[in-house]
Amino acid sequence: MRGVSERCGKFIKQGLNQSEKNTIVDTHNMLRNKVALGEEKRGRPGPQPNAANMMKLSWDGELATFAQLWVEQCTYGHDLCRDSERFQVGQNIHIGSKSIYLPGNLTDNILSFYNEVENFDSRNLDPFRFNDKSGHYSQLVWAETYLVGCGYVIFQVNVWTKYVLVCNYGSAGNYEGASVYKVGRPGSGCERGTGQDTYYKGLCT
Repeated sequence: MRGVSERCGKFIKQGLNQSEKNTIVDTHNMLRNKVALGEEKRGRPGPQPNAANMMKLSWDGELATFAQLWVEQCTYGHDLCRDSERFQVGQNIHIGSKSIYLPGNLTDNILSFYNEVENFDSRNLDPFRFNDKSGHYSQLVWAETYLVGCGYVIFQVNVWTKYVLVCNYGSAGNYEGASVYKVGRPGSGCERGTGQDTYYKGLCT
């Protein structure tokens, strides 16, 4: 396994505690639920239609382990060796920097993925056409993705504090020609063995 890269400088924080993991999962599900219920009005064009088959996300330790190994390389790009024996793995990365140290805000990091909805063409849901200006968003709301695991570091390089969040998703989204999600009444397209979640009414669980 890879060790920590010297590129990272001085670490301030490595990894995520349970509360932070819960925040990541809850924020993803809140945003997925918002889209599934037809409450997202933005887009190019918008609004975004209801989703019939969007899965509720759960935390996955294997995805998180590989995300943490990668984020500790401090290379600022996607890794090429993250697929699991279970499925292919998607990935979103947030990179930020500040001239002074402030605690990181994971919710804001995930919102930066989601806010790419402003560039998402609602006509490209099914079949999906990839747009590099909205790829973080389309992975975040990919209906068949049901697991997420993230890695996180804060480190100091010279006068700069760097913040990097890597989230891995299983199974992967952003496949050209597939569907981001099926349009329809929320929960009406849940796969066999799943049903509408009791809390997130737009999601399948």
